Amino acid sequence: MLKKNISLKIVLLTILLLVSVFFRFWQIRDYVVFLGDEGRDMIVMRDIFVKGKIPFLGPSASVGGFYLGPIYYWMAAPFLWLSNYDPAGPAYLVAMVGVLTVLLLFKFLKDTVGLWPAFFASILYSTAPLIVRYSRSSWNPNVLPFFALLMIYFLYLGISKKKFLNFLFAGAAFGICIQLHYLAALLAAIAALIVLVNVNFKKWPLVLTLSLAGAFISFSPFLIFEIKNHFPNFQTILEFVGRGSNVGYKSENLVYLVFDIGNNFLSQLSHVTGTIYTKAAFLFLSIGLIWGLFKSWKDGKTRIIFTIVLIWLIGGLAGLRFYTGQIQDYYFGFMFPAPFLAAGLVFYQLWQKRLLKVVALAAFGILFFVFLDNGFYKSPPNRIIDQTLQIADLVLEKTNGEPYNFALISESNSDHAYRYFLEIRNRPPTDLETEVTNQLLVVCESKKCEPLGHPLWEIAGFGRGEIDGEWGPNYGIKIFRLIHWPGSPSPAGKPAVKGG
Repeated sequence: MLKKNISLKIVLLTILLLVSVFFRFWQIRDYVVFLGDEGRDMIVMRDIFVKGKIPFLGPSASVGGFYLGPIYYWMAAPFLWLSNYDPAGPAYLVAMVGVLTVLLLFKFLKDTVGLWPAFFASILYSTAPLIVRYSRSSWNPNVLPFFALLMIYFLYLGISKKKFLNFLFAGAAFGICIQLHYLAALLAAIAALIVLVNVNFKKWPLVLTLSLAGAFISFSPFLIFEIKNHFPNFQTILEFVGRGSNVGYKSENLVYLVFDIGNNFLSQLSHVTGTIYTKAAFLFLSIGLIWGLFKSWKDGKTRIIFTIVLIWLIGGLAGLRFYTGQIQDYYFGFMFPAPFLAAGLVFYQLWQKRLLKVVALAAFGILFFVFLDNGFYKSPPNRIIDQTLQIADLVLEKTNGEPYNFALISESNSDHAYRYFLEIRNRPPTDLETEVTNQLLVVCESKKCEPLGHPLWEIAGFGRGEIDGEWGPNYGIKIFRLIHWPGSPSPAGKPAVKGG
């Protein structure tokens, strides 16, 4: 019987691993997102090896004007180097971490509620459209789900096994989380509530000390930068938090709020929007968690896992009330694994009775089909890395080997992706603040391409010019070569001064 169970476990784990790997690695380079933000990150990571510049600041936050910690750059940079500076390199790190998240979810549930609930929940996580989407490209929030789950798992080990060193590891995982996205700060409140409910109050000081020590260790590079520079980012964060906003969730009805955000969360995860099904699914998960907690109240081990998951899922959604900005789908990253842990616990309850096993299998089958039907492979690959490289090579061709300034006209992109490849070719553009050259190469991604007189600093700083050449469209993109207008004094050879 033992050998049979081991064999079944190996079979299910193999299936889970194969599915996870396929959904995260298949044609990954062709689907990778590589725009200005990603180009900026690649430049910073490449400079670690090429220029020896170790960053102690991470990427800038999407709002607020402050920066994250450097941990993502430190993790991803070796993969960029190993890929010979191909922008797909860090995406392989993200995909690997995505697979590890699936395996950790499986282990967590297998150790707490059994093999089959663990398999059902983990296979759903491995194929969920939103999860897969953010497991296939390089971006700092994309590895957050793993470290958030790791933090929760160490909390569980510390509570259930009373091995308090695990709280040190949980704190270290949190210190990483907070450097990947600032909404992960909500994990601190979630962890505190989990400890308050499940740990004897006499042990709270020890738990707090160990957790803070772990967080300090992993957060210290960013903290050292802040101390050295008089806390510029901390001040900006406080100013941003106090600023407020007119968008976001502002309802005072907490039950309605949690239900509304929960429905939104499941809609984003599944790519099924505007239907009653996600509302019913969230209601079913919530009731299942509460009922399971009630039933397992006298069973300490089971009660702990139900308590943890309920606090993470419901507490995380309720915590988003305090964020007054627009909620983007990746803002849920700190709790991506939570509904799948909840699903595992609900599957566990259904699996106890033979008749309800049919319900569990039917629910799993429907969800699995929906996730497959909304898979990334339903859309053709963008091949944006190759596209950007070809445009950058064409820009260099049109410079005729001479120094040049560079600009991008775009409605929603920055020029860092092109600049990355221009640097890779060892032909970076000359910054206007350094010197105005005799030519300006302009890449235009907008529908309306009129570079002459454009207010963009990289164009205006070049001075009055005329179009000397126009090429394209390639991929709907045009390239212009501007030279100085002969009817006015040429600023070439001098630095351009902003505001001058």
